Amino acid sequence: MPANILKPDVLAIAPELSTIADGAWVEILAYVNEIPLSAFDDSVPTHRLARIFLAAHIGTVSKRAVTGAVGPVTAESAGGLRRSYGAVATSTDTSNLSSSMYGTQYMTILNASYARGPFLV
Repeated sequence: MPANILKPDVLAIAPELSTIADGAWVEILAYVNEIPLSAFDDSVPTHRLARIFLAAHIGTVSKRAVTGAVGPVTAESAGGLRRSYGAVATSTDTSNLSSSMYGTQYMTILNASYARGPFLV
């Protein structure tokens, strides 16, 4: 049986997600750890890494929703504490994995593996 992905596994590659509430981590990790074994074989290190990237992607999207930051910073000021964000290109698929570098890495691993069959994310 594959080992579950844990919060420290994700924070090792995405330390900026350390401010996410523990309750959110419980849900994110439960989702990632319930991916069917037919989709991933954790004996292959890149498949385990893909699940870690997926958790980091979900955490990143979740963190953006809380902060309101939805794209790259395009302008900043200091006196009035103003910050502007650019638009993020959206993907044509509903998973929107291309909205974070972790989602992109997840898809890169998935597309290079035998787990490319029908898979619901």
